[in-house]
Amino acid sequence: MRLLTSLLILLVATQLTTAQSNTSNIFRFLELTPTAASAALGGNHVAVYDGDFSLIHLNPAYLGEDDSGHASASYINFLADVNMGFTSMAYDLGSKGMLAAGIRYVGYGEFDRLDEDGNNLGNFSANDVSLTGAYSIILNENLRAGGALDVIYSSYATFKSMALAVSGGVYYQDETNNFSAGISVRNVGTQVKAFDDNREPLPLDISAGISKKPEAFPFQLILTLKQLNNWDMRIFGETERPTFANNLFRHVLFGGETNVAEVMRVRLGYDHYLHEQTKTGKNFDLAGLAFGIGFDIKNFTFDLSRNSYSKLGGITRLSIKTSIFEQ
Repeated sequence: MRLLTSLLILLVATQLTTAQSNTSNIFRFLELTPTAASAALGGNHVAVYDGDFSLIHLNPAYLGEDDSGHASASYINFLADVNMGFTSMAYDLGSKGMLAAGIRYVGYGEFDRLDEDGNNLGNFSANDVSLTGAYSIILNENLRAGGALDVIYSSYATFKSMALAVSGGVYYQDETNNFSAGISVRNVGTQVKAFDDNREPLPLDISAGISKKPEAFPFQLILTLKQLNNWDMRIFGETERPTFANNLFRHVLFGGETNVAEVMRVRLGYDHYLHEQTKTGKNFDLAGLAFGIGFDIKNFTFDLSRNSYSKLGGITRLSIKTSIFEQ
C-alpha cells in the first residue's frame, strides 16, 4: 500500500502537468528558496544530502523520521521593503509515516492609493501566504516518498486570489557512498478564485537532482536540473532563443558543502539562470553566485546565506532549526 500510495502521488502530479502551461505570472513567491542552507547551495535543490523537513516545499520526501519534534524558521531580507518568512514543523506518526506543516509569507509593504488625478486616497498593503501540509512514508531502507498540499492566498488591496496545489517527490539516500538523488513535481493545481475571473496557471516545476561526495574530495557536490517541463528559458526582453548550451545551463543549479569544523559548514552555489537575469554587462560579475555558513550551538542550528544580484544588490537569508519536543 505504501508503494502504491507513493506511485499514485507522482502519477497524479505528472498527469495533471499536461493540462498546464509551463509559464506563470501568479504566485511566483512559491519559487523562492525557503532556507538559507539551500540558498547558499544555489537554489531549489531536490536531492541535498541529509535534506530535512525544512525543505518540504522543494521535495516533500525530504521529511524523515529524524525530523520528529523539530521546527524551523527563516527570514529573508529581500530587495526594497519586501520581507519574507518561512516556517515548518515535523511530527512522527510512527508506523503511519511522517507529517509536517509549513507557512510561507511575503509582505510587500504599504503603498499609496491614488486616483486617476493623483489624489491620495489612503494606503493599502499587499501580501502572499501559503499554508502547507506534507506527508512522507518509507519505501525501503534508502528510499522515501512524499506529498504535500498547499492552500495559497494573495491579497493586493481589493484584489484577492486563492488556489490549491499539490506536490510530490521521492528521495534516495545512500550513506555508505555519500550519495543522494531526488525527483520533485511542484505546484500542480489551479486557482479557486482568480483576481479578475481569468484563471492563470501556477508556477509548475519538475526537477531532478543528485548529490555525491567523491573520495578524497572535501566537498559534497549537489546538482539539480530545474524546470524540466519548460525547455525554453528565455529571460524578460529576449526575443530569440539562447544557444543550446546557454539554455541548458539555465536549467542547472550547482552547489557544494564542506565541514570546516565539527559544528560548522561552508556552502557555495551558482544559478546560471539568475546570472542571466541580473547580470549588468558583458564583463564578469558575481550575479548568480551564492555562499553561506551553518553552525550548531547546543540545540540550535543557524544558517546564513548571501545570494548576489550583481549591481542590483544581494539577498540575505537567516534560518534557525531546533528541537522543541521529543517523541
